[in-house]
Amino acid sequence: MAPFYWFLVFIGVWWLRPMLVGADEQQGEGCSRSASRCGNLTISDPFWLADTEAGRSCGILDFKVTCYNNSSASLRSSVPLIPGFAINSISYEERSLRVVDEASGGCGIKIGNTSAKLDTQFKIDVGNLNLILYNCIEESAVAAARRDRGLVQTRVRCGNEWEVFVRAGVHHDRIGNYASYAMEGCDATVVPVLGSSSGKTNASDYEQLINDGFLLTWEDPPPPLPAAAYGRHNKKLILIVSLSAAISLLTCLVWGVHRHKQKISLFILPKQTGSKSSMEEMLRMYGSLAPKRYKYSELKQITSSFKDKLGEGGYGTVFRGSLQDGCAVAVKLLKVSKGNGEEFLNEAISICRTSHINIVGLLGFCLEGAKRALVYEYMANGSLEKYIYTENSNLVIGWDKLQQIALGIARGLEYLHQGCSTRTIHFDIKPQNILLDHDFCPKIADFGLAKLCHLKADSILSVAEARGTIGFIAPEVFCRGFGVVSTKSDVYSYGMMLLEMVGGRINKEKGNTESSSDVYFPNRIYDSIAEEVQTCEVIYDLEEAMRKMALVGLWCIQTNPENRPSMSKVIDMLDKSINELEMPPKPFLSCPSIPSYLSSHTSYGYISSYCSASPTPLP
Repeated sequence: MAPFYWFLVFIGVWWLRPMLVGADEQQGEGCSRSASRCGNLTISDPFWLADTEAGRSCGILDFKVTCYNNSSASLRSSVPLIPGFAINSISYEERSLRVVDEASGGCGIKIGNTSAKLDTQFKIDVGNLNLILYNCIEESAVAAARRDRGLVQTRVRCGNEWEVFVRAGVHHDRIGNYASYAMEGCDATVVPVLGSSSGKTNASDYEQLINDGFLLTWEDPPPPLPAAAYGRHNKKLILIVSLSAAISLLTCLVWGVHRHKQKISLFILPKQTGSKSSMEEMLRMYGSLAPKRYKYSELKQITSSFKDKLGEGGYGTVFRGSLQDGCAVAVKLLKVSKGNGEEFLNEAISICRTSHINIVGLLGFCLEGAKRALVYEYMANGSLEKYIYTENSNLVIGWDKLQQIALGIARGLEYLHQGCSTRTIHFDIKPQNILLDHDFCPKIADFGLAKLCHLKADSILSVAEARGTIGFIAPEVFCRGFGVVSTKSDVYSYGMMLLEMVGGRINKEKGNTESSSDVYFPNRIYDSIAEEVQTCEVIYDLEEAMRKMALVGLWCIQTNPENRPSMSKVIDMLDKSINELEMPPKPFLSCPSIPSYLSSHTSYGYISSYCSASPTPLP
């Protein structure tokens, strides 16, 4: 133990030495404090010119300026071996300077992450605009993004091919919340620019905008201590005190390690260090497009110590909160989950990149040891469930609005299944997981049960255990005899949700007191619509929107997954007239053989309730 102890002491002395030397460098002994010239720029406090010959440091490293041939000045980059920023002008009164990023890629496009290269003393001024450069891999992803968002972009020609899209005119966000800029199939780089002097900024002027640079501001650094404070006597005193403190600290550390060495796993510590390093690397890789990371203490402040509880599910509890700018959010505290922090972060980034008008947006996350949370945008009108069975006349939604809500949910599912590079099967589509914003725009929520599938177009998924909510879960999810699990499993859940919307509304309009499972059972709805078709009469005064939702729902819950439509087909059916839709086969389950050891399971009891009804022909 003694050699190891003295080794730690040696490390402590070696670590303290550059700190003491740095104190001399920061106060700038032997340096002139008068202003200097570099080309047409005046370099004065807090900036200082690097003295390359003497190798002396004359100020805070962040304000070091390098002068080339007495004509051009450059501000250092905080990232080693990466070019810094060319200085065009400095305003000492406003504590601002205009700079140009010296890093450039092919075709004159700036490819560096500008904010990552800045030292802590500097901030990008909020008066700048953002220029977003998209390097797109798939042409179809670009077309989809332009259609869904209505973006106006300018393409940059590199040789004989188009490679980069440019978007301009978005004000700089100092918080760095750029998740809304993400485009599936495209890598995005955010570059600050000053904007056009005419007040109109066009993406086609990208090259001129980049060359004109952008505005930085700085805070005045603390004044340097007088040189006398760093005399030889004080240096010795500082050295003695620092070494004494270091030795005491290291002694306590060695004693603690020796006392609890059996509790410290030599295998776990490297794994945790590697995992943390990997997570930091992931956040750096995604840069400004990664979700914002919150501390647990920040979440307590946002939610007023988790005061306003919105709801609770199997995977966590949701609380209402408010950010500093007054924006309302929903904070979901997750229960202890399997997997390490790296897996959680990877899923959070995947959810954040899933950007669609009908998907609840993820704003940030928290990962502190066992504490894990997700921060979502707040949905003012709550879940769809309370509008289906409501007895409050103020909460009644018309059939046309319900159809628009159903159409929005279908578009969100289509995006999850086909529109994003990380294909997602939700596994738990139900009214409780459909949230409505202030305009009653539906958004799919709760990805806690979702499996992320990196699969090809027509691929299938195998799951080890049944997941979802009984009554909405597709039979093939928990019984292979019905088929394979795929995106058609979500189609089944969507169909059951449509029938829930139809059956729940009819029950309330007719004053029915029976339980919903007895009244809106798919066979009952099917018989009602079939009788209407046969007698040419309207049963329950059914409106066209309701009948259309019922027909589509019956198509979606076909027992054989191959007979169910895709979500793209569902959208097409909802857009058609009721007269253009065919009557689906009557839904029933032809039960496969169920293993005896599973026959008493709750999920298979759900199957039995369907299987007990024999199929009947279409009237």
